[in-house]
Amino acid sequence: MEFKLFSKLASLAGIELYMLLGALVVLALLAWGVVASRKRAKAEMQEAPAGKPSRTQTLVYGALSITLAFVLSYFKLFSLPLGGTVTLLSMLPIFAYAAYFGPLYGYTAAFAFSLLQVVQGAYIVHPVQFILDYFVAFTLLGTASFFPKNLPVGAAVAGFLRMLASTVSGAVFFQDVGFEYGFANPWVYSFLYNFLTIGVDTILCVIVAALPPVQRLFKRVFQKA
Repeated sequence: MEFKLFSKLASLAGIELYMLLGALVVLALLAWGVVASRKRAKAEMQEAPAGKPSRTQTLVYGALSITLAFVLSYFKLFSLPLGGTVTLLSMLPIFAYAAYFGPLYGYTAAFAFSLLQVVQGAYIVHPVQFILDYFVAFTLLGTASFFPKNLPVGAAVAGFLRMLASTVSGAVFFQDVGFEYGFANPWVYSFLYNFLTIGVDTILCVIVAALPPVQRLFKRVFQKA
């Protein structure tokens, strides 16, 4: 594994650099929008059913979560030689948004995040592999929406499902690489490889999500009432 948090940022150029700068600008605007829309959101919430978030609040926080996740995905802690990285908690904003706003919004945000990952740079060897590694794997992050009262468990389950989708992809479409590294079973190779990237990424998210200050922060940010 190679530690490349700052070296990756320093090496950004061209479209990647413009995408990151653009995402930072959008993130700043959305953060301002969260503050500016407080009054409108409160007015809508008075008309909404008890315990339900306003539509304005839901959409603004959704955009904020996707953008934050996209920005964090540029902060790569470790990378493996053949691809796959451990990021700085890039999945956590999607997990949190899905857990607090439900499956419809959660899966929609996760799918939007998958589109941004494709734009950021996709490695494609087969159409099915492309669908599994990006659209299916990242959209499964929305599964955290089924654990509204336990963000760490939701993050663990959703992260595992993403890892499972990529494991299937790796075993089917990258089995020759496993053979080259001495693995007789492509499923074992794919599981271990994806565990070192997606698995570790998920574990970091679960640990941080379980911290009491972080849970209080998310409850404050994604306030529903």
